[in-house]
Amino acid sequence: MYDYVVVGAGIVGLATAYHIKRMDPSSTVLVIDKEDSVGAGDTAKSAAAFRAAFTNRTNLRLAKGAISFYLKVQSEGFNLAALKVGYLFVVDGRTKSTIKEGVKVAASEGVEVEEVSQDRLEKSLGMRVSLSGLEEAEMLGVSDVEGGYLFREAGVLDVEKLVDYYYLKLKSMGVEFALGVRVKEFVVWPRSPLGIEGEPFPWEDLRVKGVRLVDGREVEARKKVVSALGAWSPGLLNPVGLDSFSRPKKRQLFVIKAEGQLGSLLRASGFNDLGVMPFTILPKGVYVRPNPLENTFWVGMSDELGRPFALEENPQPEERFYTYGILPVLGTYLPQFQLRYPDAAWAGHYDMSFDGLPIVYEPYESDLVIAAGTSGSGVMKGDSIGRVAAALAIGKEVVELGNGAEFEVRQLGLEGRSVERELLVI
Repeated sequence: MYDYVVVGAGIVGLATAYHIKRMDPSSTVLVIDKEDSVGAGDTAKSAAAFRAAFTNRTNLRLAKGAISFYLKVQSEGFNLAALKVGYLFVVDGRTKSTIKEGVKVAASEGVEVEEVSQDRLEKSLGMRVSLSGLEEAEMLGVSDVEGGYLFREAGVLDVEKLVDYYYLKLKSMGVEFALGVRVKEFVVWPRSPLGIEGEPFPWEDLRVKGVRLVDGREVEARKKVVSALGAWSPGLLNPVGLDSFSRPKKRQLFVIKAEGQLGSLLRASGFNDLGVMPFTILPKGVYVRPNPLENTFWVGMSDELGRPFALEENPQPEERFYTYGILPVLGTYLPQFQLRYPDAAWAGHYDMSFDGLPIVYEPYESDLVIAAGTSGSGVMKGDSIGRVAAALAIGKEVVELGNGAEFEVRQLGLEGRSVERELLVI
């Protein structure tokens, strides 16, 4: 038996376990995951980036706290390969108002944003800004670029190194791991069992006392169980009458070598101190993530309408999605990518909440803390979400984020959350 049992060893589960142990040093903590190593699920299949760029202030504060913590970790000697290349949102007439909302929220929170002109996009990135008269532009429904907005508190990192940081810290703190172990179900049981055949009964005072593994063993928690299952949350929570209020959706990334003209694009100057192209989001949701350490680009697209909410046990990238979904838009705006095809690819899941904000709450005083709904930005908010989940598990109402700002735990619950839906889900 442990004081706390954390189910899920992705970024949220690791951060939660770390902050539980930091806040309650004498406690015993077990982290369980079906994968053979930590961070091997959707965390490993993310875009591995960070941005203080959201239309919702709650999301922005979470991101600022986590980014501050990550950069502090790196400044103290643990290399996360974090590079502040910036996030560049390229806008047309339809997307400008949404991005400007993000600019307004950023300004209110002291985040630096620079407006980028059409001329600069054309000269520095070789971007095609005038699309009038192009047959393919009309077919794709894309229009002239009106400019862009560069969010400077943003960039990329090596998520494997970030996972290693938490894992090494947790091991040094005495946290135990059960890896390659599948959880069959959460165990619901009376707080004061009567020993009557047929328990538990609905009139008893019930709690989630632990988990049952597929081999039949039970692991119990004296204090709290934490569900940090990401896209797998509904599959284990719904059978016991609980809800993460999130759903999985496929995410795909494609790797393009930065050769020839793309090499020059990767090293585009004038956007950051590194002389690297910023993480760039084009109209229609196509994004280009620079990976200068490996001389590649990672390319993806946030497809909403038409992509089913579904969990795939072993998701695979779809060549057709790149060829017919991403490439036409990408090549129209950045001609350097025309006829360039992936050298590698992978797929994972978004864990989509109903409003684009993370969800952290304890239903029915059940002793089960649910942390879910990271909505495509789990890595960049992971440390902050972990702090909030740890605080809720321990019984704190307010927690300090990585930048020293105080955050009310209830803001990620069902009753205290913001009414502003996040619009910048990438």
